[in-house]
Amino acid sequence: MGEPEPSFAAGLVGIVLDDRYRLDALLGEGGMGAVYRAHHLAMDRRVAIKLLKPHLTSDDAALQRFAREARSTLKVDSPHAVKLLDFGITPLKDYYMVLEYLDGRTVQRELDVDGPFAPSRVLHIAKQALHALGAAHAQGLIHRDIKPDNILLMKVGDDPDFAKLLDFGVAKVMEGSARSTRSALSLTQAGMVFGTPEFMSPEQACGKELDPRSDLYSLAATMFAMLTGCGMYNGKSAIEWLTHHARTPAPHLTDALASLDAYPELDRLLQHCFAKYRDDRPGSAAELVRMIEAIEPTLGQHGREKPTTPNRPMHAAPSAYFAALPEDTLIPAAGPAVAVPATTSSESAVPPRGRRGLWLALGALAVVGMIVATVVVASRDRPPRRDLIAAAAHDARPGAAPADAAAIAIAPPDATSVAVVPPDAAPAPPPHTHLPRPPDPRIAEHLAAADEAYRAGNYLKQLTEAQTVLDLDRTNPRALFLKVDGEIKGKDFERACKDLRALGRTPVAHDLAQRANCVQ
Repeated sequence: MGEPEPSFAAGLVGIVLDDRYRLDALLGEGGMGAVYRAHHLAMDRRVAIKLLKPHLTSDDAALQRFAREARSTLKVDSPHAVKLLDFGITPLKDYYMVLEYLDGRTVQRELDVDGPFAPSRVLHIAKQALHALGAAHAQGLIHRDIKPDNILLMKVGDDPDFAKLLDFGVAKVMEGSARSTRSALSLTQAGMVFGTPEFMSPEQACGKELDPRSDLYSLAATMFAMLTGCGMYNGKSAIEWLTHHARTPAPHLTDALASLDAYPELDRLLQHCFAKYRDDRPGSAAELVRMIEAIEPTLGQHGREKPTTPNRPMHAAPSAYFAALPEDTLIPAAGPAVAVPATTSSESAVPPRGRRGLWLALGALAVVGMIVATVVVASRDRPPRRDLIAAAAHDARPGAAPADAAAIAIAPPDATSVAVVPPDAAPAPPPHTHLPRPPDPRIAEHLAAADEAYRAGNYLKQLTEAQTVLDLDRTNPRALFLKVDGEIKGKDFERACKDLRALGRTPVAHDLAQRANCVQ
């Protein structure tokens, strides 16, 4: 078997491009083109050249668009953005960019060699990347391809992790900045999106117009990979990854790496950035920097600085064009921004004005639920329903709440507005009723601990104990209530709204939905 033929890009090594730049070595090749170490002959200076593939530069309108974006990129004023020194189009219509030559290693390379980064290191690098993004956004540029391969780390002075954001050459001018000529100059074909599926925002996956908040989502996905060594989701193809970003609730750090349970503030920050709808994310790079600076002091309170080895390594696909998902793939909005809290107060959120009709409908359902609960109380002497008897037997343990109805079973420990049937008032089961086996005795122990944490205001312990109960009995209604209540106190509204579906439509579930500002 013979040697594989060299790529087209490798065959260009040694040529002089546009009579000015000698291509000395191929540094890398991807879906968009190839990057070379080159020599500026007139200036006697080492530079990097990015040469785009011919099929991407065969249209005059596309070339004009590239030229306009390159001029905008030249204006990005940040020490953390790779400098675009020149751009040109050869007589053969080869499009190239001349970049400063940087000697460093990418974040992806660091992950491959050393594994996950310490949280403080991740935030240090992220703030520098945000400085570059803020400068780009100010020029009307959306990067579109933030990922570990596009953040370069260098040693500059005393900083071993001086970050440079790469590949602004594929950035896209913000939609609307030249709306009158967009259809004529658009590079991306209809129904196609550019980027790396593992890091695309939901709106990018669906082919929607982009704004700076799309880059913030992608940077947060990159931070997730840096912290855990894992991707956000398990996908085997581009379509699977895009669908996950559009529809699947974002994972928490501990879903990928259990040792990161010591950093709840950092997890909440990422959850904010992972909101499916961009209006629920931080509004700008500067705002996200402020949020990072607000939680940085909390990192020093924890003993574990370097995470352990991840359970699934991150291997991202190269940047390329992919078929966009249908626009209606994006799930309906599930709640407000998952803000990093300044307090653990659980005061109810005010529903947006545009959802007033929905909340009126939910209120009507709540009234119906209360009527049903009253009927249950008033009909104790009637023949019992088998499902209620089974629920009561399932929750029969010392100190447990009666389970005659869902509204009773999920009532908070200090609730006074829910009618409660005394345990000894439950009628005997009819003949031949098959009662479930006695519950695991650990359930009562952990449920009591969750209730105690609830009363003490320790929502983190409340969440942990409630989740332990649910691991033993995934339908336990009181544990579901305590878990959702803890998520709301921790401002994890998106997860709370998801978990609320298991509680059904009851008055208590309605109250929780109001606090989380869910759309049900």
